[in-house]
Amino acid sequence: MDTFVLIVNVSLLLVICKFIQVAMKVYAAGKFQEHERKKNTESASSTSMFSIVSIVVFFLLLSHTIHLYLWAIALLVMGALAASEDAIYFALATYTTAGYGDIVLGPEYRIFGAMAAVNGVLAFGLTTAFLVAFFRRYSALLSDD
Repeated sequence: MDTFVLIVNVSLLLVICKFIQVAMKVYAAGKFQEHERKKNTESASSTSMFSIVSIVVFFLLLSHTIHLYLWAIALLVMGALAASEDAIYFALATYTTAGYGDIVLGPEYRIFGAMAAVNGVLAFGLTTAFLVAFFRRYSALLSDD
C-alpha cells in the first residue's frame, strides 16, 4: 500500500474515532442534563443518580471499545496482521500505549501503530477531562440537596 494512502487512511480513522468518542460524550452529557432538569423539578432518588452515572460510564467504555475494534479491523483489512486475535491484542496494547513489542508491524505499517497510540492518548485525555467535569457537576448536584 502506498505510504501516502496509508497515512491518509490512518488519519481518517483517527478522525472517525474522535467523532465517535465526542458523539458518545455529548449523548451522555445530554442524559445527565435531562437528569439535572428532572432533579430541579422533583426529588431524584439515589437509584436514579446511580443510573445516570452508570449510563455515562457505560458510554465512555463503549467508545473506547469501539475504537479498539476499529483499529483492529483496519489492521486486518490492510493486511498488517493476519490473525484477528493478534490485531485486537496489538490495538489494545498500542491504544493504551503499553506497547509490549511482542507483536510488531512491518516497516510499511509502523505509522499505523504510532497513530493508534496517539488515538489512545487523545481518547484517554478526553475521557479524563470529561469525567472530571462530569463529577464536578454531579457533586454540585448532590450538594444542592
